Amino acid sequence: MKKELLAPSGSFEMLKQVIHNGADAVYLAGKNYGARKFAPNFSDEEMIKAIKYCHLYGVKIYVTVNTVIFDDEVEKCLDYIKFLHKNGVDAVIMQDIGMITLVRKVLPNLDIHVSTQAHTHNIEQIKLLETLGVKRIVMAREVSIDDINKISTNLEIEAFIHGALCVCFSGQCLFSSMLLNRSGNRGECAGICRLPFTLIEDNKEINTSGKYLLSPKELNTLSHIKELLASNIYSFKIEGRMKEPTTIGFITRMYRYLIDHHEKGEEILLTEEENKKLLLLFNREYTSGYLFNSKSIMNINSPNHIGVKIGKVIDINPKKIKIKLEDDLHQEDGIRFMESNVGMITNFIYDDKDNLINSAKCGDIIYLDNKIGLNSLDSVNKTIDSVLVKELENYTENKINVDIDFTVNNSKAILKISDGVNKVKEESDCVEIAKNNGTSKERIKEQLLKLGNTPFMCNKINLNIPDNIFIPISKLNDLRRDVCLRLEEIRSNSKKEVIINDIYDLDKENDNSNIKISFLVRTEEQLKACLDLDIDYIYVDASNVKKIYSWG
Repeated sequence: MKKELLAPSGSFEMLKQVIHNGADAVYLAGKNYGARKFAPNFSDEEMIKAIKYCHLYGVKIYVTVNTVIFDDEVEKCLDYIKFLHKNGVDAVIMQDIGMITLVRKVLPNLDIHVSTQAHTHNIEQIKLLETLGVKRIVMAREVSIDDINKISTNLEIEAFIHGALCVCFSGQCLFSSMLLNRSGNRGECAGICRLPFTLIEDNKEINTSGKYLLSPKELNTLSHIKELLASNIYSFKIEGRMKEPTTIGFITRMYRYLIDHHEKGEEILLTEEENKKLLLLFNREYTSGYLFNSKSIMNINSPNHIGVKIGKVIDINPKKIKIKLEDDLHQEDGIRFMESNVGMITNFIYDDKDNLINSAKCGDIIYLDNKIGLNSLDSVNKTIDSVLVKELENYTENKINVDIDFTVNNSKAILKISDGVNKVKEESDCVEIAKNNGTSKERIKEQLLKLGNTPFMCNKINLNIPDNIFIPISKLNDLRRDVCLRLEEIRSNSKKEVIINDIYDLDKENDNSNIKISFLVRTEEQLKACLDLDIDYIYVDASNVKKIYSWG
């Protein structure tokens, strides 16, 4: 089975980046109900545009509706999912089991993927999800590839292969919620795990080599493509809706490159230069994660992008910083002084004669304005490579292969175009017998192949025309433009039938008459209080079972 490469889209620019760098599918969110609330995300108008753009290029689009949904949000959330379904999304990604059940009843032919926020990690849970009629499960990040390969299910399996990791179990972290009332299950995680912490044991502070004790490294499985392709995983998911579009575009391109070669039986690895570009774009140090049972998960020294070392400060004063370079540096690059943990953009670079220069090479000694008040001889890392960013911003847009057939029948010119699935035909009564110089086959072919400002490129062209005819060039251009526009419209608006169960009674679903009340008790006082109430179930902590009986 051909695997799916699934990339994030936190903005429309990122959407275009990942599509034209080889994603088979994208996932994104609207302005509400998504687990990345602070990404730019998509308005309703932008969502419609994104759906059309994805389908134009044959890319599937999945929308995250994967927060826990509160009671007073149910109807609005359901209306939003109806909006997505009507406009042709290929699936919604959901966490809330109650909402999944409701959506399956109201929208019986909408595909549902169960989010990693549901923390799917065992076969009994998967069996439950099968009964709900979902199509795909996104595994918890803590599940190994060995355990995934043991799963026997008819559901598609999706797993994260690159990006940020959480210190807590997927979907189960309440750290941000407890401290700041910003719940990760409501899309508002404050990233508390990326803050500095002190390790204390028996009321004594323990010295540690770093202070970011809960900050995981970045997941990276580029060196494990062979194992991934041989696994039960159908969809390979990249994290990163809040990263830079160029970063995610490049990561998508690297996985596309390796997957395509390995599927052809060509086992290759990234070059040193490609790996360096990856480190320059985002480097929190890398790990193969729980997926490949890595023993090195945490980076306690830095929670942020650290880039690549490019030099060392060798002298300093209040006005200038003197650096010996170990790699190239350009104007507008971003650098970080590692020990002081401060960064700057290299707006001005000076040589040893105090001349402004726009770049310097490995081994050069350069000077920078000390606009950050640096006062120590730090090592220097590059965190933004301006040349690389500009290179990645100028990506080549994909083209859709089409076959062109042009026929002349008496006075009629008939132009057909096909993408292999959809076929479009346009006719024009514009053909005359040439009185002097006719329109040559070469000229006709030249005009029909002018597809540069369209998303199409010609795979094969067939001309079936007699000699000694005249066709106005403007008519050929009109025919070409019209068939391209119609084919673009057909592809952009591809969607399956929308079935809505209008007779489903949401008010009945909200009937509270069958709700049961349960309490967890840990003390004798709690137990006595519950016994005086109309409680259906009382649960006890396993460690307190003997005490509970003695209280009774």
